[in-house]
Amino acid sequence: MVCYTSRMDASTIGYVSYRYHRICNPFSFGQLERTLAFTDLKEGDKAVDLGCGNAVVSVWMAERYGLELTGVERFGPVADQARAEAAKPHARGSVTIVEGQAREHLATAGQHRVVSVIGAVDLFEDLKRPAEVMAALVPAIAPGGWLLWGDPFWKKPPSETLAAVFGAERYASLAGWLEAGEAAGLSPRYTAISTDADWEEYLWRMNASVEDWVAENADSPAAPMLKMRAAMLRRLHVNEGHESLGFGLYLFRRPPLQAT
Repeated sequence: MVCYTSRMDASTIGYVSYRYHRICNPFSFGQLERTLAFTDLKEGDKAVDLGCGNAVVSVWMAERYGLELTGVERFGPVADQARAEAAKPHARGSVTIVEGQAREHLATAGQHRVVSVIGAVDLFEDLKRPAEVMAALVPAIAPGGWLLWGDPFWKKPPSETLAAVFGAERYASLAGWLEAGEAAGLSPRYTAISTDADWEEYLWRMNASVEDWVAENADSPAAPMLKMRAAMLRRLHVNEGHESLGFGLYLFRRPPLQAT
């Protein structure tokens, strides 16, 4: 989950922000385990993780369920991290990393037993509203397959500042995410909400990574902007973000084909 204050070198922002994270979003592997326990995934199932980041979660899913998984990441330095993670030995399953845009990959990738989209900001640049994005993903999900979605939700209507920084239309309320899936023809099956501790771990690891990078690269043209961004996110989180934003994993199912 990267919320860009500008389009300035988004690749650098993503890389610098998450050097100290294993999971690049505020949730735990236990939360992910509880969510996917409601699926019927099995060895050899085809999967895709859109906006896979460093691919730690992609590899975990592939190994846990024996999936044949493709991770799609549009930012070059982050995709390099993902390739390194995917190349590590794992007991079963496979992970292939594709550097590029989600829409371009899905156009030729066929259908999947599970499509994972966790914290993928601007997955489709021309679609912002949750229901639109989910509807665009449905053709990539095989009948009876699953959409694993992860994103912040508004606990209450955002202030003008939060709306300006995060984009009020980009995130829904908790009920709004479920309604978006239903509007796309999907059936909600499970929701796992992150704890305050998950948020603190996420935020302060990001802060430490950015602050350390700025100290190590003081001569970089990106350093002043990144330092300002870290300070802004700290203030937003401490002053109002933790009261206004939650994070959840949402599991939806595409209805299976009806027997005739």
